[in-house]
Amino acid sequence: MIINYSYPIRPKTIYSAIIFVYMKPKKAKNRRPWNRVSQQIYSLSTLDANGKINMNIVSYATAATLKPKSYVIAVYRGTKTYSNIFDKSANEYFLLQGLAEPQSKFVRPLGQKSGLRYDKAKYLAKQNISFYSLEGSDYGYLPDCGFVIACKVTSTISYGDHDLITADVVKTVEDNSTAKLLTTLDLIEQGIIL
Repeated sequence: MIINYSYPIRPKTIYSAIIFVYMKPKKAKNRRPWNRVSQQIYSLSTLDANGKINMNIVSYATAATLKPKSYVIAVYRGTKTYSNIFDKSANEYFLLQGLAEPQSKFVRPLGQKSGLRYDKAKYLAKQNISFYSLEGSDYGYLPDCGFVIACKVTSTISYGDHDLITADVVKTVEDNSTAKLLTTLDLIEQGIIL
């Protein structure tokens, strides 16, 4: 940091002093390679058998193919989202929401709490956040997303503590091309993760 200070010594004479103050930069944490890559943050919106909305946070997701348009998404086993996605009577498809930067406030309540024990839709309602409804369905999605797409599961692979699902894009629900998409780097800088 540089401080520039001007002070008068004699009438009509001004002397300037520039003072250099050394500020030690923050030490970067030694992160493993998979924690250094800045990835898009998503939220999956699913329904249970009673038509109740649940949302989670996903960072392990990527577009996979162009024809057909598809995504590969890692879904943690033993979660409400997992049971909703694989309950075919409840979900014909799910919504993949590409979160925008202002939505970082949703990461803790939607991603760090289990929908099995915590009503996320009720939490959002208490915060005066109302869903947009997907026309002709009970599905809901967050306002101000970078994009929202409807996806249908086409295959799964069980691996480790997640199931990797491939999902075809059924349709684009919303597309805000001017939104700055939320990434893991944003969450690290805000102290939300890692």
